[in-house]
Amino acid sequence: MKTSPLPLRPVFLAIALALATSATYAAKPTPPDPDRSETAAVAVTVEGKVTDIDTPNRLITVQGPDGNEVEVHADETVRNFEQVRVGDTVSLDYLRAVTVDIQPAGSAEPGAYIKQKEDIAKKGEKPRAGAAEVVTVLAPIRAIDTANNTITVEGPRGNVVTLDVRKPEYQARLSKLKVGDMLRVAFTEAAVVQVRPKGQ
Repeated sequence: MKTSPLPLRPVFLAIALALATSATYAAKPTPPDPDRSETAAVAVTVEGKVTDIDTPNRLITVQGPDGNEVEVHADETVRNFEQVRVGDTVSLDYLRAVTVDIQPAGSAEPGAYIKQKEDIAKKGEKPRAGAAEVVTVLAPIRAIDTANNTITVEGPRGNVVTLDVRKPEYQARLSKLKVGDMLRVAFTEAAVVQVRPKGQ
């Protein structure tokens, strides 16, 4: 079964839908510095084979391990399209992560910040496209309740939210926090689509 053509811009979604049955997931907390931050991440990898190429129309058909197919349109922004061959492997690596930590008062301006990055294949390389986005929210602490194990923070729009602190190791640190310190939450999404030659 083949789906209708989709532009390469949402190629991450297109390939994920076509190859969903071959996805592998890994979710675990990975605190790089247990005293300052904690990260929870989900990683997804999907793969498929190129089964057909319509060069004049720049269409690539990708088939998953269960035979499901998707047709992707590679527009003119996709470099090195002519290097794709039937039998090549198309892989999608997708990461979503959330990192939480406390920053000292005055160390940064409260608010919401977005950082984006793109990675496109250089001339002569196999087609590759990647994108990453990090959204960081810095919310000042307005109240600390050690009796009920909660902190109250002010969001970027002035909204006030009270959060439960559930882990005992973090509850023990509440007494060290100060009003004005900032809760930093960073949301990361990244995806890379690559074409690998047949047999690799």
